[in-house]
Amino acid sequence: MKRFLLLILISGCASVETPAPVSETEAPPPATQPPSENIAVAGLMDTARADVAANRLGSAAASLERALRIEPRNPRLWHELAKVRLKQGDYAQAESTAQRSNAWAGSDADLRAANQRIIEDARAARR
Repeated sequence: MKRFLLLILISGCASVETPAPVSETEAPPPATQPPSENIAVAGLMDTARADVAANRLGSAAASLERALRIEPRNPRLWHELAKVRLKQGDYAQAESTAQRSNAWAGSDADLRAANQRIIEDARAARR
């Protein structure tokens, strides 16, 4: 019995080395990230889209920001938030958020092109 308890106690002291977290400023992986499989993120995205359709832009932005706290490297979430910021007239935020989306977009040419349109629209609106 004492050996068993000793083994349990010792095994609790063992540790597994985990890799250091990747900072958000490092380059994203080259492969395109698939749409989120996280149910909470998908629900927040649906809520945000419904809020945009109803012109509740503040609520849409809040839902997307919550989703980004769950998946900060999801380029589609950043893109959706950039679209909301553009509709809100916050052109500086729209541009920087679209650039952030591009940083995580990998080789997704369609997403990069959509982000570039937001960036161009935001720059034109500021002139």
